[in-house]
Amino acid sequence: MAIIIKSTLLMTGFVLVASVAFCNGIITGTILTDKEKNKEDVVVYLKGVHGSVATKKATVEQHHMTFIPRVTVIPVGSTVEFTNHDKMYHNVFSVSEAKKFNLDTYDSGKPKHVTFDKPGVVALLCNVHPEMAAWIVVTDNKYASVSDKLGNFTISDVPAGTYEIGVWTERLKLQAVTKVIVANSKTSKIDVKLGD
Repeated sequence: MAIIIKSTLLMTGFVLVASVAFCNGIITGTILTDKEKNKEDVVVYLKGVHGSVATKKATVEQHHMTFIPRVTVIPVGSTVEFTNHDKMYHNVFSVSEAKKFNLDTYDSGKPKHVTFDKPGVVALLCNVHPEMAAWIVVTDNKYASVSDKLGNFTISDVPAGTYEIGVWTERLKLQAVTKVIVANSKTSKIDVKLGD
């Protein structure tokens, strides 16, 4: 009898957790621009979302004298691991207001870590190879995404509500204020138009 009660309580708890986990909405969209190459690596995020911030761990690698990925988006308080995979020394540094740091020159296979404790855009550079560049966009919340080569993006697990869309891109600007309405267990689709 005790086993049956425990099983019932366990299943009830699982159903409650599952219903909470899957009741939020999803935002999907596409970057619209006349320049195909500028559809990729656009950061799309939600403004004005309140509540606790769920931090995460991300990785930026140095491979073939390139930062991979070129653009990373993380919520404030998150940590990024920098790993050199080339058979030469690299460096990672930033003089951006959101995070100033310098990891000095380091060898292949020895990761270094940096925690980003302030929202903003952080430009990454290598003082050994000045042609290398990348960006980390630190947001106030976890509701953000980086567009793929076709300009597609997805922001998951969004609480129901109306939100203003924010955008960061290396070259272009948002052409108009974009708002999206999110409903529980629904997918909201939007287009984000960028231009000069």
